Amino acid sequence: MVVVREYCFPDDLWYTDEHVWVRRDKDVLVLGLDDLAAKLIGNVLVVMLANEETELTPTMVFGTMESMKWVERLKSPISGVITEVNGELENMPILVNKEPYGKGWLVKIQGTENTDTELQKLVCGSRLPGWAEKEVEHRTAETKKTK
Repeated sequence: MVVVREYCFPDDLWYTDEHVWVRRDKDVLVLGLDDLAAKLIGNVLVVMLANEETELTPTMVFGTMESMKWVERLKSPISGVITEVNGELENMPILVNKEPYGKGWLVKIQGTENTDTELQKLVCGSRLPGWAEKEVEHRTAETKKTK
């Protein structure tokens, strides 16, 4: 686990610069929003996600998320087909804030033959501590400017 200030980044996940994480559970890839984004955006009010069986490619929008401060289009970092959408978020979108790496996950995707190559483009492993430090500095500075 990489911890920068009060923000946690499990080191068994892959991260995008837009703060979407990917966890590999055998053949299934789980996507969610990382702790930094989950804390900085404020309480999530609405999560709208693409339907199951939607085919995704990298950078394709798979949903939107709204808080009092923020509206964001969620972009997939990987190719695949959505096999499951977190239905709990419809009634309890705050799970994204409270449990970003647990019950607050967004979608599950069946990967493709490109999964390994696409994951290599994301941040994980030895690159994670430096990236996390830089992202926390950058994002918290941005947040202070907008207040």
